[in-house]
Amino acid sequence: MRRVVVGFALVVIVVALVPPLRHSVLRTAGGMLVVSDPVETADVGVMTESGEAGEIEVSELYQRHVFAKVLVLVPSPTDVDLELARRGVHRDDLILTTLRQLGVPAAAITTVEAGEGGTNDSARALAGWARAHPSRVLLVISPTHARRYRRTLLRLWPAGVPAPRVTWPHHALFRAEDWWQSRRTLRDGLFEWEKLAWDCVTHPF
Repeated sequence: MRRVVVGFALVVIVVALVPPLRHSVLRTAGGMLVVSDPVETADVGVMTESGEAGEIEVSELYQRHVFAKVLVLVPSPTDVDLELARRGVHRDDLILTTLRQLGVPAAAITTVEAGEGGTNDSARALAGWARAHPSRVLLVISPTHARRYRRTLLRLWPAGVPAPRVTWPHHALFRAEDWWQSRRTLRDGLFEWEKLAWDCVTHPF
């Protein structure tokens, strides 16, 4: 299966390098990574600690009263984190600090440990939280990660709970119309395309 995924990625790259097709193919490829559901009132807005500009989007949605609570999925503490805490060392969480400075009060923010913080761990943590706290969820995730994360989340989502909605930060650097023009977004796009293709092969639904 891995050979199929790699072969598919190579075909996309070769086709994209043909000048007459380049922009059209790359715009389509970038757009297939990105997914955004209609933004509607939710009980809680959710973000992970990965991705850029998530704090800006979450704070703006909070100020617009789209949701009144914010849930941040954070990696579980490592042995190093626990040792630092034992020695009395306190390190502010950058995401939480940024959200507070952007106008989201600390009382509105809840953190949930999400294992190592990867896609499967954080999606499983969010689904578990929703099972214990049935809610309308709006997830803010990086545009390159949006479609794959939603696929993973829907596979794990508890029955009887409203399906989560997914949106992405509009201040993020990745844009479907020109993502290949920057080394950083090109790398992110190709990396996510490989992961999305593998996800589609292993979970074809």
